Amino acid sequence: MRTLELPADKSPREWGLIHGESFRGEIATLAILRTYLCTKVGSFTTVGQVLAAARAHLPVLESYDADLYAELVGIAEGAGVTPEEIVIANHYTDLRDLDPDPATWKPAPTSDQVPPHDHVGHDHDHGAGHADGCSTLYAQSPSGHILAQTWDMHATAIPYVMTLRVPETQRGPAATLMTVTGCLGMTGMNAKRVGIAINNLFSIDATLGVVWPAMVRKALTRTSAAEARDVIATSPIGSGHHYIVADKRHAYAIEASGTRRKLLDVQGSYCHTNHALDADIVKVSKVPGTSSTYERQQWLEGDVARAPVADLTDAWQRLGSEEGWPRSVCTNMATPEAPHGVATCGAIAMNVSTGELWIQQGMIHNVAPEKWQL
Repeated sequence: MRTLELPADKSPREWGLIHGESFRGEIATLAILRTYLCTKVGSFTTVGQVLAAARAHLPVLESYDADLYAELVGIAEGAGVTPEEIVIANHYTDLRDLDPDPATWKPAPTSDQVPPHDHVGHDHDHGAGHADGCSTLYAQSPSGHILAQTWDMHATAIPYVMTLRVPETQRGPAATLMTVTGCLGMTGMNAKRVGIAINNLFSIDATLGVVWPAMVRKALTRTSAAEARDVIATSPIGSGHHYIVADKRHAYAIEASGTRRKLLDVQGSYCHTNHALDADIVKVSKVPGTSSTYERQQWLEGDVARAPVADLTDAWQRLGSEEGWPRSVCTNMATPEAPHGVATCGAIAMNVSTGELWIQQGMIHNVAPEKWQL
């Protein structure tokens, strides 16, 4: 599995250049692939519509965090593509929820701007084979507090999975993340042992929000789970995601749509898949008929009830479970006829008490992780 170590003595723009130049071919290909998928999943019908929607997110990111904007633009420059193509590579799951008509676009609210619960946007049909299936698990085990997840996406994303190592700077502690080439970071932990995991939710009220991997990176500049939670809670989130942040003392979960967000209390063991648990978020969400989210949630909750999570090895084995295949926690539904079908493209497991972090690319059933100590 490839790892990119960003140097401590470079600027965010230079980080982006290094990232883009290191994986130029992969980044360009992933951007093309995800642009194509945006025209097959959701309501976009042309490449021009996708690029226009992506371009509209750039000022949001620049206003949100100048350094992360500079890094994203640097990735584009290094890879020889446009910044909007890097937005597509990063923001694909939220971008595809957006209506293609610019007249319908509204800015994403921050926590103090969340409107009354009377807005429901365009109800997109996300199509068969694109029911992304991340499964998240949190447990207060005898070995420490564990946060782990599978990352399930179109199977054609597997070749692009990588590890990103961000050094300590004045902005915050060093961090190690699972990501894909060209992406600022999807899930990971920092050296202060603050971890973050994510699940996609399908929102029907998508807005113009911050490129969500930038929010993950910003959350990981904080030194406690509460501070990371506050970053998420006050960010202009564009569409559906579930975020859980944890440190050795606390864990917080936030379900978000394009217009709403709800803090979920996390006590003891906690599982989350790809459907909202909060009633208000349910009202602006959709679960595709092809999704296995309910089966995976039921299996994880039942398995944790059967036997509490003991340690990272135990969590890793549960995330690699193929019980109930193909609607299992670890799966691959792609076929030669449908190569972009959902698959477990990678996984991460973190002990936020001890600083152990495990990452692996692709399906993890009976596959050993690469291990890091933060």
